[in-house]
Amino acid sequence: MMKIVLVGFMGSGKSTVGKILSKKLSIPFRDLDFIIVKNTGMSIPEIFQNKGETAFRELERSFLLSELSRKANFILSTGGGTPAYKDNMEKINQSGISIFLYADFETLYRRISGDKNRPLASLSKKELKKLYEKRLPFYKKALFTVNTAGKTPEEVTNEILSLIHGEKGKSNQ
Repeated sequence: MMKIVLVGFMGSGKSTVGKILSKKLSIPFRDLDFIIVKNTGMSIPEIFQNKGETAFRELERSFLLSELSRKANFILSTGGGTPAYKDNMEKINQSGISIFLYADFETLYRRISGDKNRPLASLSKKELKKLYEKRLPFYKKALFTVNTAGKTPEEVTNEILSLIHGEKGKSNQ
């Protein structure tokens, strides 16, 4: 069974790379944020606004655990904060191959600036950097780390494919 879970900060390329990886491996791509929106009938910003971040994180965790328990192959893109909540990262590592899509803060900041679909992207640059640094230790628990800065999504995908096919079980950190 192949369950690949992509983790990383907003703008690291989880959805983009996940879709390409899905095509190359011929296994379904699942986006945790999309699953939440589909099941609640609310956008992520609406959930944050109406219910608050804690309620969102609980919802997110419940859908994450449900996805991880599926008896199927898939590639799952998580939200940027998913790995940093409770023991989510441990659950991810127990259930599949976790891959941290890394990029330095400045690269990510350029990618997400002004994105209205990301509730936390409206934070100041200083606050975002603090959030990034707070989440980094959780992301680093992933089995593999792939640096995405300065690479095309195809290059990142090919790097992931060589990691999971060539070095299964070995971390490259």
